[in-house]
Amino acid sequence: MNTQTSRYVINVVTRDQVGIIAKVSDALFRLGGNLEALSQTVVWGWFTMIVCGVFPDNVRGNDIKKAVEAAGDYRAVVLPHDEMASNAPPQGEPFIVTVKGEDKPGIVRRLTQCFSKKSINIDDVWFEVHEGQFIVIFHVTMPAAVDPGDVRADLETAASELGVSVMLRHQDIFVATNSLSVHTRPE
Repeated sequence: MNTQTSRYVINVVTRDQVGIIAKVSDALFRLGGNLEALSQTVVWGWFTMIVCGVFPDNVRGNDIKKAVEAAGDYRAVVLPHDEMASNAPPQGEPFIVTVKGEDKPGIVRRLTQCFSKKSINIDDVWFEVHEGQFIVIFHVTMPAAVDPGDVRADLETAASELGVSVMLRHQDIFVATNSLSVHTRPE
């Protein structure tokens, strides 16, 4: 029995519909795959998912791509996970950056330049334009050597240039001030 395994990262894109994760996970299971991580979202009616999985050593990336694409009208990109590459998460403190204002080109570009120049990793980002108003929420990891005050000043300068508002808060403070707690009265 072959116990050698290979790890792959699989990205799936398609028009959103019910059952995509069920069909893709079934196709991967049939190849002997074990899923270790999955994240998905829908934007403008387009479904995208990234999956990390372990497969028997005889399963190749092209086998995975064919199986996923045969499961539906899906497009897949399959990459081998390089065990030698550093997969340690960025070290530092988690912060949340929220930005609101009138939509215009260049907002994401300018803000992400602030993060990049300070070696701040963007862990997750969500943004949307609704009725001409732009909102973005960045989850970032700020290295210990970076002063949050300096980052705040850079972001405020960028926000002023763009005509938007920006807030930088440690994740703990953001969660504490944005959580909803429901209490019921005893009868």
